[in-house]
Amino acid sequence: GQMPPPPEVNQFPGQMPPPPEVNQFPGQMPPPPEVNQFPGQMPPLPAQKRNKPMALLAMMVVAALVVIGGGAYAITRVLFPSGGYSTPDDLAASIENAIDTKSLESLASALPPSELAAVMAWQQDYKADGGTDWSKMTSPEALQEYLEAIVITESDMRYTVEEKSDQIALIRITQWTGDIEIRQELADKLRSRYAEAKGTSLTEEEKDFFDELKDRINANPNMRYGNILDSFPDGKLTLVAVNEEGRWYLSPSMTVAEQALGSDRVVEPHYGADFTDVKGASSPEEAVSGMVDALRNGANMSDKDFYRFLDLPERRIAAVYADAGSAAFVATWTLAMDDFRSNVQIDWGLSSTKVSGGSIVNFGTTSITVGDYSASFNDDTVTYSYPDFGYGYSSRSSSRKSQTVRFTEGLVNPERLGIFTVRDSTGWHVSVNRTYGSLSLLEATDEAVDEAIRGYGGSMQYGADRSQSELRDAATSNKTVGAVLVIMWNFMKNAD
Repeated sequence: GQMPPPPEVNQFPGQMPPPPEVNQFPGQMPPPPEVNQFPGQMPPLPAQKRNKPMALLAMMVVAALVVIGGGAYAITRVLFPSGGYSTPDDLAASIENAIDTKSLESLASALPPSELAAVMAWQQDYKADGGTDWSKMTSPEALQEYLEAIVITESDMRYTVEEKSDQIALIRITQWTGDIEIRQELADKLRSRYAEAKGTSLTEEEKDFFDELKDRINANPNMRYGNILDSFPDGKLTLVAVNEEGRWYLSPSMTVAEQALGSDRVVEPHYGADFTDVKGASSPEEAVSGMVDALRNGANMSDKDFYRFLDLPERRIAAVYADAGSAAFVATWTLAMDDFRSNVQIDWGLSSTKVSGGSIVNFGTTSITVGDYSASFNDDTVTYSYPDFGYGYSSRSSSRKSQTVRFTEGLVNPERLGIFTVRDSTGWHVSVNRTYGSLSLLEATDEAVDEAIRGYGGSMQYGADRSQSELRDAATSNKTVGAVLVIMWNFMKNAD
């Protein structure tokens, strides 16, 4: 009589996909990471291909830190207060110059205000967790140390610029050769800044990670060979420029979407889609329910009936890329949506809580039925029911089992457990980026975290490869990890 897993607590049916397993720098939004990695872990280093040295990967990692660092953004907005560029060609030239002159921090002025505002919104409510302050890893001083460890003595980049519409342009990098050296102290600087931000001793796993990073840099610190584009999928790199308020910016999210498509496309992106002239929702609750109901009523994610409920960064991606992709992707997605529309029933009863920068929509008294399974919310509790399978799925009986769980028990700020919505001149919109950031602010009481850690005992699924001390280290150095453990334990301790 195995109990089916509880419903996803933070995701409505039809909601944009949940955040991927997080392998990212602390200070970037948002945790929680997998518990089989330490909180705030840097991106895992992939197995290196032959003749693909560490230099390019290290440069890209530091560039990512620079452009997402709040300190770097603040500095560049002082140095370059206007932000953006008058044409896509000017933007492309600035990117080439930033690499040529090793002034990667200047790229922050090329980032879209809408995306920066969304991914950094959570920082205004972030409070250092006792001795832990992950923002120290992206302080201006830290960023400068990282940059000083990268020496670019030569870079030759060639590109073309193609304006697809008055809102979208593509910067295709057609040639890129370079001479890059990564100094050995980069790993040491990253390690010391991480330790400072964490505020407690590094675990053996964390020490091993930084030792391996240093070994890899030392083994091959230089890149002095032909085409850098060989390091990218299909040997291609296309950057996506977007227009906001008459200025052109480099969009990281659109670029990732463009690159993810690859060359095996049966449906091309809708570069000419209209994602600026939209009408939002009349309330935070309608933004969430309207978005989901649009899908339930037959709309695709690339239809304005759906993406009008999204904030601008996500709206652009949905309008341009939602229907694009390979034949396998399109077929799989079509089947998934058909299944969703035929099997999911929702009785809305949403509620919302006003927070800085917008409102967070919670389940309220919403009821969701998916086939034989149902979940009925009542603010901070959920009752879910499912068929009684007896001794296995083959011996399914006509009876049902149900369980009621107060899933927010032990949380300090349960209002954060929901969908973040923002309001602009057109109405209310769902912000996926702000949702992730808001969830990263979740925290639980020390007592609740202790209970959850004792309950898992280092042997349950979430911490199968960890001792209680390692689990405690992850939960105490990153409050979001502790909160996730508490939520999962709330379900597990009440299971039959």
